[in-house]
Amino acid sequence: MKSTKYLMLALVTLSLGCRDEATGGTGADGGSSSNGGSDNGGGPSNGGGPSNGGGPSNGGGGATGAENTDALCSDGVDNDGDTFTDCLDFDCEAIPECIKPAEASNPACSDGEDNDENGFTDCEDLDCQELAACDREWSNARCSDGMDSDGDGDTDCADTDCQSEGIVVCNGDVPANPLPPAAMWVTLSNEECSNGTSDDTNTFIDCSDNACLVNPDATVCKNLPREGTNTTCANGMDDDLDGLEDCADPACRAEGIVVCNGMVPANPLPPPNMYSTLANAACDNGTDENANNFTDCEDFGCTLNPDVTVCPEASDAECSDTMDNNGNGFVDCADFSCSQNPNITVCDHELSYTECSDGVDNNGNPFADCNDFSCNPENGIKSPACL
Repeated sequence: MKSTKYLMLALVTLSLGCRDEATGGTGADGGSSSNGGSDNGGGPSNGGGPSNGGGPSNGGGGATGAENTDALCSDGVDNDGDTFTDCLDFDCEAIPECIKPAEASNPACSDGEDNDENGFTDCEDLDCQELAACDREWSNARCSDGMDSDGDGDTDCADTDCQSEGIVVCNGDVPANPLPPAAMWVTLSNEECSNGTSDDTNTFIDCSDNACLVNPDATVCKNLPREGTNTTCANGMDDDLDGLEDCADPACRAEGIVVCNGMVPANPLPPPNMYSTLANAACDNGTDENANNFTDCEDFGCTLNPDVTVCPEASDAECSDTMDNNGNGFVDCADFSCSQNPNITVCDHELSYTECSDGVDNNGNPFADCNDFSCNPENGIKSPACL
């Protein structure tokens, strides 16, 4: 994604030359399962916190001084001679007065507010335009506003987006009759996105359907627990509301999950007080238990499993001991093994739906919401806030 600031900078490249920028991944179209699983294998090997790009360089010849303090970033003067003044200067980005909430998530891009105070609201903002909130017509509001909101030539219920699961203002390609009032949209969307069936034609059930994940009215699909631990894989519930319960869920067939034998419960079913012993054995036996080409602690199934203690840099203790326990050159929360593991409590994260849509840089890297690769990776599972 690109910020409007970068657009402004591009206008002066004829005199200054080009400046590099780092951008997050683009949103993904269509319905796809949100199951965690461990298909893509091991803990990240590139170590540290998300590297969305280097520190900005404003460049510009003839610099006359610094522009990087509270006083210098609020005096109305271009102190370093790069033609950018105060908060428009990259060197001022870390100054508290210059830090604005990000407008870079589906919720922030559909709330009718100019969250980052750059003069552009919602889909007018470049940081929003590649997100589903602007690129798709996946909300009851957009599907009943009488407009072709995503610019694909189809208006409201005639748009196939509006025939998706969780859209309750349409009945096929015509408006629902009677048309439910806006006050009922959350209730009706939540019912449709948690009924255990695929209510559209794409075979994805409930919260495994991107239409439900993106739809702001389907609140039941936001901040769901991960179904990929021995506890959640043996509780008789469909925790992530993807239509698959316990061992039927691919996430429950990961390495280190000892309560399942393939798609059925282990027999005998181990008691909870044995989870850690058995999971550690499975993650320390030199065998690729789930045939995904990643073995033991190279597999996310082991490194993200709270029952596994044999993997380095995968516990609160090892993520706070000031040591590089896995020898990858990164220590504690600077290591992805710690910062990208939601079970680690001693590191700040930008992983959950809330963290990826609150407008704040939660992990100090300094990218917020869908501008952060933690929320919006180029490869891998994106936060629903960033689809």
